[in-house]
Amino acid sequence: MSSGFLGIEIAKSALFANQQAQQTVAHNVANANTDGYSRQRVILESTYTPYGMGSKWQIGTGVKVADVDRIRDEFTDRQYRNENASLGEWDIQSNILKQVEAVFNEPSDIGISSVLNEFWKSLETLSQDASSQEARETVKEQGVTLANTINHAAAQLYEMVSDINYRISIQVDEVNSIGSQIAQLNLQIQQAQTDGTSAADLKDKRDLLLDQLSQIVQFESYEDENGIFSVNIGGAILVKGPESAHLEFDTSTSNGKIKWKEYGSDARILKGELKGLFELRDNKVNSYIEQLKTFTSTFAEKFNEIHRTGYNLDGETNVDFFKYDTGILSVNQDIVDDPSKIAAAKTKEGIPSDNEIALELANFRSKVFTIGDRNCTIDDYYGSLVAKIGVDSQEATRMADSQLFMVSQLNERRQMTSGVSLDEEMTKMIQYLHGYNAASRVVTTIDEMLDTVINRMGV
Repeated sequence: MSSGFLGIEIAKSALFANQQAQQTVAHNVANANTDGYSRQRVILESTYTPYGMGSKWQIGTGVKVADVDRIRDEFTDRQYRNENASLGEWDIQSNILKQVEAVFNEPSDIGISSVLNEFWKSLETLSQDASSQEARETVKEQGVTLANTINHAAAQLYEMVSDINYRISIQVDEVNSIGSQIAQLNLQIQQAQTDGTSAADLKDKRDLLLDQLSQIVQFESYEDENGIFSVNIGGAILVKGPESAHLEFDTSTSNGKIKWKEYGSDARILKGELKGLFELRDNKVNSYIEQLKTFTSTFAEKFNEIHRTGYNLDGETNVDFFKYDTGILSVNQDIVDDPSKIAAAKTKEGIPSDNEIALELANFRSKVFTIGDRNCTIDDYYGSLVAKIGVDSQEATRMADSQLFMVSQLNERRQMTSGVSLDEEMTKMIQYLHGYNAASRVVTTIDEMLDTVINRMGV
């Protein structure tokens, strides 16, 4: 036979269950705008006496909070992080390629193309009056300006490669930091679950770190049958339970690479900002540098070949106009000091009115040469380089915009599942309030019943 106080115990369990449910609702409302928070739901479970314990029926003994469930769609999370890695890869390329476009600044009045045109114009002016000292001065000045402009663009590209390497080292440190934080959270989650405590908020923090990591590098995360949570990057384990490995940026080679400190092997970077940075450095910016060097060296070599065949006002021949050494273009210092050393005459006897070499130099821009693997003019080769940069930048921007839309859509889908709806929480708040009030009324009713039995029965 059940105790007369069982009803109070049942009502008490309802009071505590509704109170904890109300606290969970309050926690959801408080974190409605917290980044990475997943709404929580109290799982209520009825309690009862085991069959055969003093009765031939199973008697209900109330309610208990079985668990606090975290509402999360793991499949959408995986989709989001995979697409976010692609977004990180294309977004970083788009941003840096816009900087590369700014280096060349085409079309503009200060770009290489514009300065090159002014150089051709100065040569045309000299060809019209080969004896003009003023025309020679203009050719010299335009040559110096052209050399400085090309050198400045090359220096900025080299600086950009250094900046990319610095960004890679920063991102590697960030991956290591996130890995260490996830490992610490794994330990805290394991300890909380061992004690029977809900680890929903700790798991939210871990998921937020995984979202941040997905922008930097693509990874796989999973939890094994023993509840050990792991993060895998390119086939190697970054995090396993409370332990984490470390990446390092090895700059001992000309092109630095990422290696695993613990494993001694190269890291496989598939997507994310790190992949985008390596793609930029190795296949884009360094390629632009090589093409600019090819343009500059060919331009200086072919221009000098013509200039060396001519005679200057001093009757000298075999004089170079440009010097190209260790990637730096400059005008011959002798010409800088004395512009009369610019060759314009075909023969010594034709000085100073002979303008055949000046005409040939002025027509240099229309001559076709073998430049790299192409047969084209100097202007065409430089134009193709600028066009390639523009196409690469447009492609990166288009892909980044496409990925941003995809990531936004997936994030909205995640929020529909995990986000806090204030209207829904208000409904639950009223629901649990009524449950709490009803349980309180049950306690009052049973108290009145017991008072009748104890104080008034038989009176």
